Amino acid sequence: MNKLVASGFTLLEMLVTVAILAIVSAVTLPLLSGNDPQKLSVAVEETANILRLALGEARRTSGYVLVDGKTTPGQLRLYYSNASAQLPPTTGTSVVNDPLTKRAAVLNVNSNPYSQGVTLTAQFRAGGSAWTQLLIGPGLTQLRGFDGASTDKGALQTNSNVLLAYGLQSSAVSVDSVTGLVSAP
Repeated sequence: MNKLVASGFTLLEMLVTVAILAIVSAVTLPLLSGNDPQKLSVAVEETANILRLALGEARRTSGYVLVDGKTTPGQLRLYYSNASAQLPPTTGTSVVNDPLTKRAAVLNVNSNPYSQGVTLTAQFRAGGSAWTQLLIGPGLTQLRGFDGASTDKGALQTNSNVLLAYGLQSSAVSVDSVTGLVSAP
């Protein structure tokens, strides 16, 4: 009889095993199911940073900077431009370089493994509609929605943002239509 009792598990051992399995599954399931909330947070910060870089470059150079979310869907690219929102290879325009990496300032959330799977949609509102390009004028005196070169859609309106979504989660990085202030939740 002692032999039979010694070969079994105690209730305490079984409870500890179940508790360990519950902790491991609570940590790994969000990562495996594609609902990692950190991916959206990383994408929000990246988006806010590239918009702030664009505003800073317009202020620093007293020139035009175009935030282009149209040419390559799911990406934001920064270009020095002119009042007509011309893109390279147009004469007088060039890519804005990130001051840290010295490479073209491009936000592609899918190329970063920490934000991969996040969708990015530029919604710069002007004339009652959402557009995928934002032109920042000299010294921040001009924030305008565009839809391609020379297709000025008007002054930036409230609710202009870059919408980011991951699974059932979403977040918007907004640009104030008057001050250009970038707000991230």
